[in-house]
Parts: sequence; structure tokens; C-alpha cells
Amino acid sequence: MADRLQALIAVYQSDRSDRVTTLTVSLATMGAAVTYLVGMIAFYDKLELLGWAISLLPFPLVCIAAFHSQLLNLAAVRARSILTLEREILGDAMPASVGATATELATNIHTAPVPHRLTSLISYGGVALINLTFIVLMLVKAARHLQGWVAVPAVVYAVLLVPIAAAWRHSTRNLDPRQI
Repeated sequence: MADRLQALIAVYQSDRSDRVTTLTVSLATMGAAVTYLVGMIAFYDKLELLGWAISLLPFPLVCIAAFHSQLLNLAAVRARSILTLEREILGDAMPASVGATATELATNIHTAPVPHRLTSLISYGGVALINLTFIVLMLVKAARHLQGWVAVPAVVYAVLLVPIAAAWRHSTRNLDPRQI
């Protein structure tokens, strides 16, 4: 029994560590995306020099959004694992005010108090709005060079965004700690 408990604790510590690493990677990629956007704003008046290639400028942000959907899914899987391990290690009598359970209940979009749910929606919705606005802005700017062909990158971006949105939705559902 003691060996099993030690093994569970080791997996728990590993999951907690991996979860912190996931957050660090998430923040780093968001920093890269913000830096990219600031660079685009700084050189906005020079973008015309790129001609039709302006339509390619949103692609890195689409890739970051896709990568973030994977990070969100990874965070959801880790959270479920951590909560399951906490219950196994501490038993059913564990209060909801300790460990990762307390954090999940306080910050998770499914269980957090309304103000925290709203701030989560504002932050993620804001990022989505910025990405979509940037795509549209770059396609409008590229339309001068591509004329009717601007529909091609517009359709490509729309096709790419559908599975990304589906992945975000799936990952968000996986985040619900009440389903564990």
C-alpha cells in the first residue's frame, strides 16, 4: 500500500510540474503573438511593399491559436489527472478548499464565481476578436493586390479556423472538474 501511495504522489508531483510548464509555454507564445502584432502595427504603413504576401501575415497567429488549443487541452487533461490523484491520495473526505481542487473551483470557467467567469470570457474572447480582426484587416489590405483572388486566403483561413474553434470548444468542455 505504501509503494502505491508513493507512486501516486510521484505522478501527482510530475503532473503539477508539467502543468506549470504548460502555463509557462502558454505565456511565452502569447508574448510572441503580442510582439508579432506590435511589429505589424509598427510597420503597418510599409505593408503595401509586400503586395499579395500581406495575405500571409495572419498565418502565424492562426498557428499560435491552434497551438493554444492544444495547450488548453493539455491543461485540461493535467487538471483532471491532478484532481483524480488528489482524491485518490487524500480520499473522499478531502475538503474542496485545499490543493488543486481549490484552485480549479476558484478559477475554472465552469465553477468559478461569476466575475472570474466573465474575466475569462473577456480575456479569451478578446484574443479571438484581435485574431479575427487582424485576419480581416490583412485580407482587406491584400485585396488591393489580389483583387478577387483574396477569396482564396479568406477561405483558407476560414477552413483553418473551424477545427481550431472546435478544438477550443472540446478542450473547454474537458476543463469541467464536476465531470471527474
